[in-house]
Amino acid sequence: MLMVAVTTTAATAKEKGGQVFHAVVAQDGTGDYLTVQAAIDAAPVGRTEPWRIYIKEGTYKEHVDIPESKPYLSLIGEGRHKTQISCDRLCGGPTGVKVDEGATVTARSSNLFFEGINFVNSYGHEQKDGPQALALFTQGDRVVLSRCGLLSFQDTWLTPFRLPNLRNYAVNCFIEGAVDFIYGQGNVFFDSDTLFIMRKKGGYIVAPNHHPDTEWGYVFRDNVITAPGDAIETQVFLGRPWHAQPKVAFINTKAEVTVYPEGWRNHMGGLPTLFAEYGTTDWQGHRLDLSHRCSRYWVENEQKDTIWCTSKAVITADEAALYTVENVLSGTDGWQPRQVMTSCPQPVVGIVGKYLIWQPVADAVGYVVTVNGQTKRFTTDCRTPYNKKNTYRVQSVSRWGALSR
Repeated sequence: MLMVAVTTTAATAKEKGGQVFHAVVAQDGTGDYLTVQAAIDAAPVGRTEPWRIYIKEGTYKEHVDIPESKPYLSLIGEGRHKTQISCDRLCGGPTGVKVDEGATVTARSSNLFFEGINFVNSYGHEQKDGPQALALFTQGDRVVLSRCGLLSFQDTWLTPFRLPNLRNYAVNCFIEGAVDFIYGQGNVFFDSDTLFIMRKKGGYIVAPNHHPDTEWGYVFRDNVITAPGDAIETQVFLGRPWHAQPKVAFINTKAEVTVYPEGWRNHMGGLPTLFAEYGTTDWQGHRLDLSHRCSRYWVENEQKDTIWCTSKAVITADEAALYTVENVLSGTDGWQPRQVMTSCPQPVVGIVGKYLIWQPVADAVGYVVTVNGQTKRFTTDCRTPYNKKNTYRVQSVSRWGALSR
């Protein structure tokens, strides 16, 4: 049986023109490193081109720290259900550590690309309870997550806050949590993601603390909010203002859960500049009534005086149209994150004698061959040995490491 499809594989190969992946992580010893951290430790500093690391199937139980000196790293897994990085450290409670030490993965550098990996804080994910238990902490600019999972309960993902307008892009990702599980700062675009709510009542999706100079804040576009079981039985707030002057826009959201009529909690530690929606629907695609959404927020100052602010709760179609990937993330350098995550075309495979063959794929750095679901070869050739008793998959690999599908 011949299958031409898309997954990922690994085994470093130097054949006729370079490496397909610069490093391979495999728990069974078939790669270059046994742990993800070992592969990162061995990566060069100061890169200006992608350094591609492939992570084979498995659950890697480790805390991973990507130093600021190592930009342009690509971490490519076999798919988020197959490749997981998992740790159980807490950042809250009596045993809590600092967030950069406690997050399962702390990514300090910029120009990073993650594909096909689950980032798991196993305490939050398994206990379904707090305190703070981070799966991911991104600190840098121009970070892309494609088809990844972020799994915990409280404070799943801390987004960058070192400068007001650092940019992250999460596309086709699965983000699990219950309490303030996306929090921090930066211009972060959530594109066609699934937000999975793990508490039946009283949860909060976001808790941002954007700097006043932040231009866009959190932008959720074409996302689905859902939950285990009968999702409509789960009730959730979109968010609450952690500190400073948060900005959040939910655009064209499908809410399979029940969003509280007020939408947002009106008090925490900040006064939002914008907590707003456009085009939110229920699970059947019917527009929700947004007329009861909260637009008044309050905090107490040091003198215990109550300070109020007004924040627009609903934006117009024209305003919503401005929230594009290009507008939100281009910045002053013209960054185009979709170029990072876009894969090359899938090879069209044929059989000639004892070989599978294919034409070269434009812009591919090489190809991954799996046999019976297992990684067997990386190659820059356009052929691989063939036996009709086996099932094969061939994928092209982009400059950033994205796999064809």
